[in-house]
Amino acid sequence: MRASIDIGSNTILLLAGTVGENGFEEAISESRVTSLGKGLDKTGVFDPQSIADSKDAFKDYVKILKKIDIDPSDVIVTATEASRVAKNSDELLKFVEDKYGFKVSIISGEGEAYYTSYGVVKGSSIESESAIIMDIGGASTEFIKVRTQPFSVKETISVPIGSVRATDWLADNTFDQKLEEIKEKFDFNPFKTKHLICVAGSMTALGGMIMGLTAFDQDQIQGARISIDQFNNFLDSIFKCSPEELKKQYPFLGKRAPFIQGGALVGKALAEILGVETFEISTLGLRYGTLFSGEIDGRFIR
Repeated sequence: MRASIDIGSNTILLLAGTVGENGFEEAISESRVTSLGKGLDKTGVFDPQSIADSKDAFKDYVKILKKIDIDPSDVIVTATEASRVAKNSDELLKFVEDKYGFKVSIISGEGEAYYTSYGVVKGSSIESESAIIMDIGGASTEFIKVRTQPFSVKETISVPIGSVRATDWLADNTFDQKLEEIKEKFDFNPFKTKHLICVAGSMTALGGMIMGLTAFDQDQIQGARISIDQFNNFLDSIFKCSPEELKKQYPFLGKRAPFIQGGALVGKALAEILGVETFEISTLGLRYGTLFSGEIDGRFIR
């Protein structure tokens, strides 16, 4: 039995299961929305409430792991964009190690892309020889071009736009300006594609919402295909609702509700840049990739 934890810019995710010759058997999958990326562009630090919520998440996870006899020191724990940026990220990461014994690796954008795409490819049946994967997080979005057989990452970029950042930009009325700055700074040409595989919370949640689910069902959402017209029409409808109304209609959103409109707008804007016609939703990603690998390659540790 193995376990992995992904400390993201919006959520902290726990996965546990068995990896063997016959594939992966999942035992536990948990998610806690802690919004570590909230306000990060303005303050440069984690919000005190986000830190408190994150500490509570790890307190819960220690109890869950104890039930399946996994010691925190054996869990593969990674931290991504928010922890790379926040000046006080050491405060949280040192706490979870000193208090609970979790050893956290802050990984680079390249490492985030590698393990995210590895999780998607190894956990799915992708027929094409290559694929483009988009991972919209809370503070950043990774684009990964991969070769599927044998697996390799051909090219990747990490772009500083995500669901939490976009929500802050919308509140400040700076979204369009920030998007134009990103378009000027980054070369998206290598990642242009008609069919885009999408991972991470915002896109999986939106997939469930478009399917009309009221409870998150990984089996139904995994592999779902959504046309760009269907996605954009749905986006128009959710912007007519408040986050509270969306949470009532889609209870599985939970604490993600305030950021789902921002995440949807990021998905739309980036799809337009890439020329996407269809999204394929994957519920796999970083925590699956690190768990499948069983360790973190030192070249990806910051």
